[in-house]
Amino acid sequence: MTDQRGRQEAPDPKTGCQPCDQPDPWRRDTEAPQHTQDQSAAVPDRLGHPDPRPTYARALHIDPDATSSHLDLPEDANAQHDILRSLIGDTVDQAVYHRQALLHLHGNGAGMRLPVNPAAWALACAWRGLNLPYLLYGPVIVTGPDTHGILQTLNDSLLGETKEIARKVKELRSEWSTRPPMSEPAARQELLTYTRRPTHPT
Repeated sequence: MTDQRGRQEAPDPKTGCQPCDQPDPWRRDTEAPQHTQDQSAAVPDRLGHPDPRPTYARALHIDPDATSSHLDLPEDANAQHDILRSLIGDTVDQAVYHRQALLHLHGNGAGMRLPVNPAAWALACAWRGLNLPYLLYGPVIVTGPDTHGILQTLNDSLLGETKEIARKVKELRSEWSTRPPMSEPAARQELLTYTRRPTHPT
């Protein structure tokens, strides 16, 4: 396991991202914490009005049920770390699947028996370009890269891609409530196929 600020190119078994032999973890219902869509970290000015200048790094929070919400992290490294710990848990690891982004997740999600996060797994597969043989567990925060210990804003392109994958996973999970997949491997394959389909404007 890396330390709380460690980074890993690919999670190892100690990070909680392990091959899974649980039957059908994709449809497990979870109680996701409630998050507002925009949690601003803007600092009030001397008159008590929010400072219009950006004072935060934009991130995306993904719950195991594929609910996603915007998260604005302050620019202070310690404050960023405190927020990640409050949302993920005491042990926070970083996983790299895209050179312009980081996934922050619990360092022992499997050992803690946290629920599978299929949206984060599908996102990692899309960015790595392959079907990952292990799963991701618990809530996941997606941010931009780390620059000298400070997390940067997730750029608009990756933010939009992350939100769209989470939306598709949530949509497919809803379908599975009446049409469950035949097996866990079948669920993985259908999930990847579904999230990779192009989105056509309505």
